[in-house]
Amino acid sequence: MVLLSSRRVLGTACLFLPFLAQASSDPVASPSVDTELICAPDNPDDCYLRIFEPTKDFQIIKEGQDLPPGLHIRMNLETGLKEARLNIPTEGEESVESQLEGLPTEQSMVVVDQPEADSEEPGKPALRDQVPMNPPSYDAAGKVPPPIPNAESGDEMSTFQASMLAIKMEARAFDKALDDLNELAHDIYYGVEIAKDGPVLEKLVCLTLGAGTQRMDAKENGRDHKAASILGSALQNNPTALKEIAGYNKMVVNPMCGQGGSKSQDDFVKILRSGIGGEKNAATLRAKVGAISGILREPTFRDEFIKRDGMELLLAMFLKKGEDFDIVRKKVGQLVMDNFLDEGMGASLGVWPKNEASSSKTCQVKENMLDDGCWDHHVDTFSKATPEAAWAKDLLVALKEERGRSSKGSKEREL
Repeated sequence: MVLLSSRRVLGTACLFLPFLAQASSDPVASPSVDTELICAPDNPDDCYLRIFEPTKDFQIIKEGQDLPPGLHIRMNLETGLKEARLNIPTEGEESVESQLEGLPTEQSMVVVDQPEADSEEPGKPALRDQVPMNPPSYDAAGKVPPPIPNAESGDEMSTFQASMLAIKMEARAFDKALDDLNELAHDIYYGVEIAKDGPVLEKLVCLTLGAGTQRMDAKENGRDHKAASILGSALQNNPTALKEIAGYNKMVVNPMCGQGGSKSQDDFVKILRSGIGGEKNAATLRAKVGAISGILREPTFRDEFIKRDGMELLLAMFLKKGEDFDIVRKKVGQLVMDNFLDEGMGASLGVWPKNEASSSKTCQVKENMLDDGCWDHHVDTFSKATPEAAWAKDLLVALKEERGRSSKGSKEREL
């Protein structure tokens, strides 16, 4: 029998004690990212998984949730909420794998005969040397690429497409769709897409005019203001969009707008003119002037606008009473300069005005106050009452110069 000293036994026990303790204790489990919970910012009691868990059915994507790749995402037009599910074929659809199943392996490749190097005709230059030194230039005018997706903007394309469909169908998400288009219309690509969609374009025009659509009242929820902003943004500095809208000139001039469930045959100017007197919101009227300015860049519509006394409509807007409407007056002045008087801004000179200025006495008569010849009088009156408005002085000078140029040209033609 071997006897061990108590000191030796105690030392051995101390040596193995840490290892025994480590083996007997379980490691502290760290929370998995897949099971991490987050809560809605406006409701701390509404908590859900940070990582969206898809199923074969569409589920609402909650705020702050991260999406795994490969999902089928859509926007519910009834609720305006984004939903997602597994990207698997539904009833009536076939997956790519099932379509390829049973295909013989020899059909999955194609053999292309390569010409031998010595088969070329002697003395014939290589293909690369046959390219002309100065190839014809590529004209990219009118070809607007879609915006590049980025993480900050999210899925803009899906939002845009859903918004266009909601407006076209006049769905429950109509107002949200207007808000989304208002955010996106300034992009050249989306501006072109709006201008080329006839049904959507007509609804936006009708809302802008204050007439409304078949189911949507223009004044409810500021729809006329939003529609005017969308049109103005879509057409501003966007020649490709103007080319698209030119194809709908007749529809823009004579839109079929819903008024109390019936259709009106009045033209663009008459419909808008009928609501000017009752318009109390200066910002809304300013947005409508911006929309008109954008459409006037299209020559055919511009000529129709003048033919249908559109300049009287603009002067009526200019004469709205109240300081609140000073922003409208300035916007009207910019429209006239940009489209008719300032060649540096792309204006077509010689289109308007074509007659001489009327006297102040003539323009003070109610029946004459909206005549083309009275623009000078009204702008001068406003300029004197508001000397800090430098734009009014510039407009008055430009009006006089254009009238002088037009008068000189008419006299030369008479000779």
